[in-house]
Amino acid sequence: MNFYTWVMRKHLRTQAPAGDLARDMKQDRQFPKDGDKAVVRKYLEDRGAESGCLSAFEKAWRKYERETGGAEAGGRSKEKGRHLSKVRVTRI
Repeated sequence: MNFYTWVMRKHLRTQAPAGDLARDMKQDRQFPKDGDKAVVRKYLEDRGAESGCLSAFEKAWRKYERETGGAEAGGRSKEKGRHLSKVRVTRI
């Protein structure tokens, strides 16, 4: 299972920062759904994601790796999408 699918299943309906991230990911049609960690991180950074968004991503990725053993599709995307800087960060 890739990270995108995992986040949608686990966090889309939560009020935690990972839930905010999941909702932003879902709304972004260009989000690299099959991207590995480096691809997703670069995508977020290239769109000006704030430190809270990046922190939520890093925490969610660690949890994803623990729960799935790090199984990842690893596709690459260089397309641009919407700005992901409005993620509230309180906890994961």
